[in-house]
Formats: sequence, C-alpha cells, structure tokens
Amino acid sequence: MLVSLKGMFSPQAVIQTLKTMPILKTTVMDLYFTSRPMHPFPMIGLSDLVDVVQTVPVVRRDGVPISLEGEAMTMQFIAPLPVKVKIPVSASELNDLKMLSPGDATVEAWRARKLEKIRRTVRDTAEAMCAVVLTTGRLTWPVELPGGRTETYEVDYGAPLEYTPAAKLSAASKVRDVYFLLCDIEDTFRRAGQGGDIEFLAGKDVFAVLLDIAEAYVGTTDSKPYRVALEQGKIEIAGYTIRKMTESYPDPLNPGGDWLPKLSPKLLLGVAKAQQGQVWYCAIDSISANNKATPLHVHPIVNDDDSGIMLVANTKPLPARASRAVCRAVVVD
Repeated sequence: MLVSLKGMFSPQAVIQTLKTMPILKTTVMDLYFTSRPMHPFPMIGLSDLVDVVQTVPVVRRDGVPISLEGEAMTMQFIAPLPVKVKIPVSASELNDLKMLSPGDATVEAWRARKLEKIRRTVRDTAEAMCAVVLTTGRLTWPVELPGGRTETYEVDYGAPLEYTPAAKLSAASKVRDVYFLLCDIEDTFRRAGQGGDIEFLAGKDVFAVLLDIAEAYVGTTDSKPYRVALEQGKIEIAGYTIRKMTESYPDPLNPGGDWLPKLSPKLLLGVAKAQQGQVWYCAIDSISANNKATPLHVHPIVNDDDSGIMLVANTKPLPARASRAVCRAVVVD
C-alpha cells in the first residue's frame, strides 16, 4: 500500500491534482510578496538577499547571532530551515482505498481532500511568515529538526522605520488630523530614500477609530475639502489608501492556543509598494524529491507503531523584504 501511496502522491500526480484546484489567495503575500521564485540550491546567496532587503541580514538560531556583516563575512549563504506539515492516514482509510482502483473518482477525491488540507496549511504558514517579516523586519519562526527537536530560526533584515505622532488619534479627531498624520509618515519614507506610492495597513483598534472619524466626516453637512471614501475593508482619505488588517494566525509555538494578530491592533503600518518582497522556495532535503526546489513535496511514511501512514509535506520558504520600506506608528491608545 505504501508503494501505491507513493505513486498517488508523486510529483506528477500532485501537480495534476493541484491544477484542478482554485488558486489560493492570502492578503500579505498577494499584496507585498508577489515574487516567488524557485531556487535550485538549499541555500540563498547573501548577495541575492541584499539585492532585495538592501541590508546585510543577521541569522540567529535559538538566539545566538551569526554575523554576516563586514568584508570578512563568516557566511556567504543563508540556509533556510524546512517547514513540514504532517497529515495522518489511518489504517482504516488504507483498507478502504484497497477496495478501489487507482483511477477511481473516489480515490481522486480522497487525494484532493488531503492535498487541499496540506496546501492550505503550507500557504497559511508562508503567509504568517511573510506577515512577521513585513511588520517586524525579521523572520522569527520555530522549525522542527530531526528527532522532534524544535529550534527558533531568525533572519534579521534590520529595523523598520518608526514614526511617533505628536498626538494619538481618537474618535474625536478630525479628517484633517488623519491627513497630516499620513503626510508625516510619507515624509518619513522620503527622508529614508524610499519613493513611490505609499499605502497603509491599520490594526483593529486603529481601523475602528478611522471608521468613526470617516463616518462623522461623511455624515456632516459642512464643506468637505478632503475626499473620503468608505469601501469594504478599506478607507481612502485625500488620496491615501488605508486597508484593514485584522487577520490572525495560530501561534506556531503554542498549537491550539491563542491566535496572533498579523498586525498589532494599535499599529498603523505604512508600506512602500514599489519595494516588493520575495519568497524563495529553496531545494528541500528530500531524496524522494531528488533534492529539488519545490513549494510543496508530499512523501508518505509508515508510522512506527504500524497504526497507519503519515503524509509529510516539505517546503523550504524564505520570505524577505526591505525593512526600511515599512514604517511603524502607534497612533491610538
């Protein structure tokens, strides 16, 4: 049965099934990490990273830094650690599959259900990693190593820009106050040498305050020198776009525990759109995948207790983005 499952989840079979599925969409990756190249090696060259993030990163494992700065670099490559997703297949499921022929529609549907769960988990993991990089300027993520050991892997791309407003926003604030706040954040980008269009992501508390301000402005009969438009999930104020960001993801260090917000509720995040991020998918350490680069590789492994089979999905993403193409501002109490 293991041989049959290997064929069922061969790279060719997986690709054919994935082609029939709708494209997955996630907010942060689709907006700010649109380039996702395959990388033929298990490591990323330092020069490739510097081209994207515009700084020399520092790699840490369990808090111990490995400096990459200076002429005498101790490392010329960064080796991303793998992300693994495990989906169990019980012995009873295997018995049911034995009753069906390989090309049966029921078998195809069963494989599609497993792949849908795997690809969604893999995409959500990459999305959460991208959100961490976007909002903090570094990738900090726990990685499972051989033997069940977990290690915290961090790539620090540098501190994002920061702006501290003279006064926080509240429901009593005016659209004029919001406009000048956005202008000041945009000016922070210009002073840092970042050009192009700037848009904003608002945490839950920030977006709620902005809604109150915008609704009060739209509802008044006074003259309106600023254009304000309310749309689903975003507000436009005097040419600036502010998107709601209230999404969250499971805490990777505490499965089954609290979910973590992609953006702090009291944070307004300015983003220079011209500086797009990248997600490299590096060659994975898998003989069954011929050690090739792929965003998703599935391999069945028999459980030690002979209770079934585990579908192990491997991927090795490394998101990177210029940290100074982002400006953080705490704008509400």
